[in-house]
Amino acid sequence: MHERLKNLLLSITRRGTWRQVVRMNVSLILSGIVATIIHLDEPVWALITSVIVITQTRLTQTLSTGREQIVGTLIGAAAGMSAIALEQWYALSVGMVFWVMLMPLAVLVALRPKMRVAIVTLMVVLLFPATGEPFSRPLQRIASIMTGVVVSFAVSFFVLRNEARREVLANAASLLRRLADFVAGALHQHPDHDALATVDGMCRSLLQDINDGVQEAEVEHPTSLARHDPLVARLPGLLRRIRSDAIFIGRAAVEGETARMGDTLADERDMLVKVLGQMATRCDQLATTRRGRSVADDDMCVILDQLQPPGEHWTPVMRFAIGLLHADMRLAIRNIWSDGQTDDGPFPLVAHPVLAETAFVPITPGNSVER
Repeated sequence: MHERLKNLLLSITRRGTWRQVVRMNVSLILSGIVATIIHLDEPVWALITSVIVITQTRLTQTLSTGREQIVGTLIGAAAGMSAIALEQWYALSVGMVFWVMLMPLAVLVALRPKMRVAIVTLMVVLLFPATGEPFSRPLQRIASIMTGVVVSFAVSFFVLRNEARREVLANAASLLRRLADFVAGALHQHPDHDALATVDGMCRSLLQDINDGVQEAEVEHPTSLARHDPLVARLPGLLRRIRSDAIFIGRAAVEGETARMGDTLADERDMLVKVLGQMATRCDQLATTRRGRSVADDDMCVILDQLQPPGEHWTPVMRFAIGLLHADMRLAIRNIWSDGQTDDGPFPLVAHPVLAETAFVPITPGNSVER
């Protein structure tokens, strides 16, 4: 029991869950304080809205959710005020005007599901009991919802925000280790394509996480990410190229290109796994160090010297595939060790035009590697 509790606490700490707990509590407290200061009659709606918005873990998600809350609230408020006008001027029942206004909102939500908050706002404005002037209800509740959104935005930006750079580099380290596993599995005389496909699925998931992290970094540094943090801006392209090369190698390997390589194959495999591991370790070091502070510098030249061109004993297909991988690994190493401060390669980097969107799949006669 003690060990399980310890593991749970470690998991919460490592995943940054405690940060989200603190942000949520701060958002709730500040929403309540602001709603009280501006004398809102129903501050509870500010608290509810702040919980909806602040539960998003990423800044980009918070912005998207907040934008949906604002637009949906305005649409629902307009529908609610129209319903109140019909109720007051034409003496219609609340139930009738509610259904009249619900129909167009239902069509809108069917077309744009993210606008479902419009229906919620209509219900809040029209159906929840309230005292005072009829038109004061929507205005008060709209003000409460907007207060929750604004406070949540502020808390997301300024309170214990997850650093996108750290997330991107940590995921890059994980991806490089998965790529090492992929290459280690591919460079055998008889590779298991099902196992390779499983590892590549993990690689694709990590690449998506890295892309999400870069989008977060772009929100933190709009229009200046390439200048502020060039390594983070370059990493998705660098890693996508290495993954594409690894897939090319894997597909060639399962077609028999590695069947006759012997000890040379093992030497290349061990070298690539070692270098990819060194790249992953460097990314881990950068992830735990604030930008601008020096990191213990390994000898980059020694690492680059290990990536020698494949010899003539390799088959033409494998010589080409290994050469591509070596070239892109060298480019990635120079960028990682210089924190992106290098002119090597295009900026922003893009994947190989043919291999950019490839995925490792079991070989069939219809998708074999051309020789």
